[in-house]
Amino acid sequence: MSLTGEVRRVSEVVLGRIVAGAYPAGLRLPAEVDLATELGCGRSTVREALRHLSGLGVVASRRGSGAMVLDYRREGTLALLPPYLAAGRFELAPDLLAKELLRLRAMLAGEAVRLASLYAPKGSLTKARKILSAPRSADPVAEAMRELALFRELVCASGVWPAVWLANAYWGPLEELHRQLAPAVGGPPADFVDVMTALLDLIEARDEAGATRQLAAWLERVDQDLLTQLQPLLQGDRRP
Repeated sequence: MSLTGEVRRVSEVVLGRIVAGAYPAGLRLPAEVDLATELGCGRSTVREALRHLSGLGVVASRRGSGAMVLDYRREGTLALLPPYLAAGRFELAPDLLAKELLRLRAMLAGEAVRLASLYAPKGSLTKARKILSAPRSADPVAEAMRELALFRELVCASGVWPAVWLANAYWGPLEELHRQLAPAVGGPPADFVDVMTALLDLIEARDEAGATRQLAAWLERVDQDLLTQLQPLLQGDRRP
């Protein structure tokens, strides 16, 4: 569901309250009319926002009985990651959470490289190379988007469509997360294009082992810097 305007605003307000703990699991949300009055919108806008949040696994709506807050930790989807990090209410220590987030990132990137190395037909990396050939931007968000787009394109080039669909499921949340964090942590290092070009060469040569080593060496280097930058952001006191 693509959100715009007032529906997005209301969804973000309610979701922020849920993730921050102001609306705990098991709570029955205020009536639609009361939320509409408080948030300065129409009742239909609240209804659409709650329908969206239901799809994210954070509320359950029943006709005639209102909406109940679910345990987003167990029922939620990856779309909750950006507001979860923004709320700053973690059960793991921030340094451990940062390490695990980077580990997940490495797993996803590694799978993209593996699939492309094994299955991408000859000539199928043209779009990936085009992404790399674009002029470097001074905007860290734009550069972060380029890195994300590159790895998604590797999955697409593999032609393993269930993997592409999975990538599509986490594309939106990761894009939002990059927009949220990139201004503070910056984009990829200056040698990103050179390293990734060499990586594409290995993939096209069907050298899965070499491509995997190239990626692992890159991530080991850049993730040390990212870990140093992420920890203060996650440790910041942003709780309500």
